Amino acid sequence: MERRETIRPVCLFPGDPRVRMLLGKQKLPTSAEETIRKSSFVYTFITEGVCIVFHMLTRELLVLPLQEMEYFEDGRFFQSSVLEEELPAKLYEDHFLVPEHTQEDQIYLELKDILVLKEELPRGITQYVILPTTTCNARCFYCFEQGMQYHKMTPETVEDTIRFVQLHKPLDRKKIHIHWFGGEPMCAADNIDRICAGLTKAGLEFTAEMTSNGSLFTEESAQKAAHVWKIEKIQITLDGMAEEYARRKRYSKLLKDPFQTVIRNIHLLIAAGILVSVRLNVDENNLQEIYQVIDYLKKEFTEEELHKLHVYAHSLFGQPGEGLDACPVKMGSDTLEAHVLKINEYILKNGLTFPDLDSLFNLKSHFCMVTALECNVLIDAAGRLFACDAMPEDMRYGDVKNGIDTDAWNRVASRCQLRQECRHCVFLPECTEFDRCPNRIAYDDCFKQEKRKLESELRFVYMSHQEQNEHRDQKNQKNQEDQKFQEDQEDQEDHMDQKLEKPAEPMQAATEVNPFQREEAIHVSD
Repeated sequence: MERRETIRPVCLFPGDPRVRMLLGKQKLPTSAEETIRKSSFVYTFITEGVCIVFHMLTRELLVLPLQEMEYFEDGRFFQSSVLEEELPAKLYEDHFLVPEHTQEDQIYLELKDILVLKEELPRGITQYVILPTTTCNARCFYCFEQGMQYHKMTPETVEDTIRFVQLHKPLDRKKIHIHWFGGEPMCAADNIDRICAGLTKAGLEFTAEMTSNGSLFTEESAQKAAHVWKIEKIQITLDGMAEEYARRKRYSKLLKDPFQTVIRNIHLLIAAGILVSVRLNVDENNLQEIYQVIDYLKKEFTEEELHKLHVYAHSLFGQPGEGLDACPVKMGSDTLEAHVLKINEYILKNGLTFPDLDSLFNLKSHFCMVTALECNVLIDAAGRLFACDAMPEDMRYGDVKNGIDTDAWNRVASRCQLRQECRHCVFLPECTEFDRCPNRIAYDDCFKQEKRKLESELRFVYMSHQEQNEHRDQKNQKNQEDQKFQEDQEDQEDHMDQKLEKPAEPMQAATEVNPFQREEAIHVSD
């Protein structure tokens, strides 16, 4: 077989070191007749004239020339004799190519189980989502809590919540984390005060974050949020400029000029040291206005403030009262999602966000609360305990007053089953295989969403790599030019030194003319 020119892939990231250690290098087959194929966990796409190759399990990222795409064609098989060439041998060793009958879904499940065991989850609950109230001063048409009865935690439930947290405090690490949710949590700021005071009095260290509409903060409460409630991050939604924002949020009439109120409060929160994550909810009716919001935010906030401001766009989905936050429902349009992708690229271009590349290059061992139920719980405004932030009734397993219902907890915590339709999906290591997940029940075509998200992140990584290379090349070129200039200067200085050091040639003695013989001398010279 004629050997082709050796082509080495460009490795942009070597992969998750934990996975690489557990899997090791794949040993080359002993028989030249063995059939091999592309791994079912390899995702490829073309951008900027190259092929981006990402292994969803190992998290290794390669760049290859387009002529090498043949190794990643769906349904194509190769004889293992191709491994005599350097490139396919490298792809095989790193699990991009695998033996034809490899059960990769089982390899993934076993690998994930090992990662979970090695992770050593804390003994006790460390992650809380707490709803101090389901009351809200806005009436967003897309809120998934529409139809839910408004309820504020009673003083008794507040005290029961403090006792529950104390009872289940982690034995091996002191600090816990609270996500204040609602409703609008600031409609029950007094409950947040009491819970934080109770935990502090009990000697429990904690950090916090909050999902809020941002309308009810003052300078005093912003400082309290940062220094008493220990809030490090707040998510606030902006769905348009002033008029469109007010129309969509439908605040109570007591709030005048809600858009400017929220913008002022974002300034206050940032000044208090809190990171503000601004979510731009997008549908077909506010597409163009979202660009105005982005331009406004970049102009409104100073360079220093922008370090504490993170902006991202997300599509709106579903009918009023539905919306589960993780995925769009089936009616979500590809056109809308394409627009959202462009908006997020525009946000990135304007320096208002930075992708979380840690999550891209590290394999998840847990996907949501229920996959780490030992250390996660949601407490609603009535004090009920849930294993899921969508709060479905079949995920409830007790309350803060009476404690955990063991039978219900065992049912909720029972090992999830891998859905048959997910077994050979390229995104299996990225997506939750949890068969009872309400988000996946509501939306069974998650491939497109994961595809858009992944390609956007990988494109960013590749473009950043290219920019770094260009910057490096420009720097090298400048260094070479500077060095050449320096050498030229030194040559000129050496030349001048040599000229100055050269001994002066003796001057010929001038013929002296006696002034009294001037006329004679002139005559002689003539």
